[in-house]
Amino acid sequence: MSAALERLDDFKVHAAIYFNAIDVSSEFRADELRLSREAAERGVMISAATKDEASFERHAAQAKAAYEACERFPDGMIERSANEPLIIGLNLLRLLVQNRIAEFHTELEITNAETLADGRVQAVLELERFLMEGAYNKIAANRGALPDPSYEHFMSMLMDTVRDEIASCAQSAYARLSRDDATRLLGFSSASEFEVYARSREWTIDGNGTVIFNEEIAPASAKDIPSASLISQTLLYAKELERIV
Repeated sequence: MSAALERLDDFKVHAAIYFNAIDVSSEFRADELRLSREAAERGVMISAATKDEASFERHAAQAKAAYEACERFPDGMIERSANEPLIIGLNLLRLLVQNRIAEFHTELEITNAETLADGRVQAVLELERFLMEGAYNKIAANRGALPDPSYEHFMSMLMDTVRDEIASCAQSAYARLSRDDATRLLGFSSASEFEVYARSREWTIDGNGTVIFNEEIAPASAKDIPSASLISQTLLYAKELERIV
């Protein structure tokens, strides 16, 4: 994939040299903008696939500039790119994951209505609403309904954030629960995966397989809440997370 990005950069350089070397007509200039737009879009897609966030941000900015240039072109000669909603949606998801909320809303304000109405953008707006509401189970449920496979990297990052939020809520509300319940609640596919995560949060797992949260964080009353009650209250989270693992 890195080789693909290198070839893409070479293409952009040669295209710029070619178009700058000739006396271009409006038609040629339109072709130049289309090629620049497509190159930036491909850069975004490759960067998402390779999880190269710096490259993604650079190519997303280039795509945005290309969209604006094409829209300003006289006589509506340049049609909108079919990939524009996908690129905009991906970039919005990146901003959401990186908690760049002010930039997220700025991008919404400058995005045209047609693109905003596209399902690939609406999916991200729905995730943002769920996140603001704290509806983490709905975010988990939506992971299996991504509008495009290229969303997977940033969605995985968002799910990590969601998992941390659910863990923090459980840790604040309860003193302990079984390892199996905790594994299901946090959406891990195995107890060993959960144990790695538990160590990262400095949770203790005793010889009976009971997860003991940080005593200074869990409220005293939580020690009296039985596991059965916990399971009934958190079953929705667990079921939704199981669907996506």
